[in-house]
Amino acid sequence: MRNGAVPCHTSSFILAPLALRLPSRQHSRLSLSGTQRYRAGVHPSSFSSAFTLFEVILSLMILALLTGAVYSITSAATETSKVTMDEQVSVRRMEAFLKVTRDAFLNLPREGKVQLRFSRSASGAPVPEIIFEESAGLFGIPSLGGGSLILAARPRADGTRTMSLLRVPKDLSGNELEKLKSGNSWIPLLPRVEKVKWTFFANGEWKEEWLPENGRPLTARLQMEYLDMAGSKIDSQFWIPPISAVPQAPQAGPSPTPPQGGDR
Repeated sequence: MRNGAVPCHTSSFILAPLALRLPSRQHSRLSLSGTQRYRAGVHPSSFSSAFTLFEVILSLMILALLTGAVYSITSAATETSKVTMDEQVSVRRMEAFLKVTRDAFLNLPREGKVQLRFSRSASGAPVPEIIFEESAGLFGIPSLGGGSLILAARPRADGTRTMSLLRVPKDLSGNELEKLKSGNSWIPLLPRVEKVKWTFFANGEWKEEWLPENGRPLTARLQMEYLDMAGSKIDSQFWIPPISAVPQAPQAGPSPTPPQGGDR
């Protein structure tokens, strides 16, 4: 107390609260927010970094662009593959039709007959019809029972035609035949064709009409457009085997008379 000195026990009593307060101040500084850290003089590099909102939005935009590009490429490849498959199916269908038609003319039996006839559709449009008579085993039909087959280009609702096959029973004519032809008994062979034209070659010229009494032509020709193959014009010729004469067995003539022994 002399000369204004403070006793030692008094100074210890005053410094003790200060020592207790220091840890609480350090703890409060560590719990400060980012803005408060910056104001408090704490450097940002001393804490872990994170993406900003702008960076997140930019990443999502890039991801969306990449996803759209991949989808566009995949869709284009799928569409191209679909178009290619449809074209291949159309080509195979056309080739199958030409094959069965060629086989029908080629395997025409000796007694078989061919004729070209024109009928009228419900709208009045001409319908060319190839009629095979007395011709069993054509187009995969084993027996006709004395009937006939009609190969016709029937009109469709969309303005195109379908090459179709109809089996006609024996002795069916008149209204019964027209009723059968207007029904649903037709077998579709090749759809979506246009400008169908049949001609027959005989005696050195092509003819647009052919009747049974004309005999058997040498060649049948089919011209048409197939819409499933853009720009394709079909021009096929079918050879028809001629009717060969049945060879007759030679008749036995009189046996020669052997010479007599006395003749010299």
